[in-house]
Amino acid sequence: MNLIALLSGRWSIDRRLVDLRDGRVGAFTGTASFEPGGDRLRWAEAGRMRFGGHEGPASRELSIVGRGDGWTVAFEDGRPFHPLDLATGACTVEHRCGNDVYAGEYRLLGLDALDVHWRVTGPRKQHEIHTSYRRLGERRTLAVSVSTDAPRSTRSRST
Repeated sequence: MNLIALLSGRWSIDRRLVDLRDGRVGAFTGTASFEPGGDRLRWAEAGRMRFGGHEGPASRELSIVGRGDGWTVAFEDGRPFHPLDLATGACTVEHRCGNDVYAGEYRLLGLDALDVHWRVTGPRKQHEIHTSYRRLGERRTLAVSVSTDAPRSTRSRST
């Protein structure tokens, strides 16, 4: 699946965060832009975050990079975050950050909707993070086969 063609454009973001240790709940709302450049997509998010004692602007930048037979989400500095395979419409991913484990699921809900759920466990973190991305502007009308089968599983380890 060509993720550049699928995800390019601007999306709204509605993210809910829960600290499972103390029950704090937070939110991030804003926009994401997926901008093509060669064999990659620049994934930039900007908005407002409220979590714990913080309320204010927040942003992050990732990229989705074509690598031979698949796609990899990478941090801003180029380190790999995790593989990404949405050929069936969904996939599970894993990323290790020290002793903490980020277990995620990406699920396409059509051409204009993507949900991402993370469960973070470990000695430093116990979080649930749910993000809904919705395409802004002109909606896609191309037919894409999106399976409702179980998500594919891909894993990565921090370097």
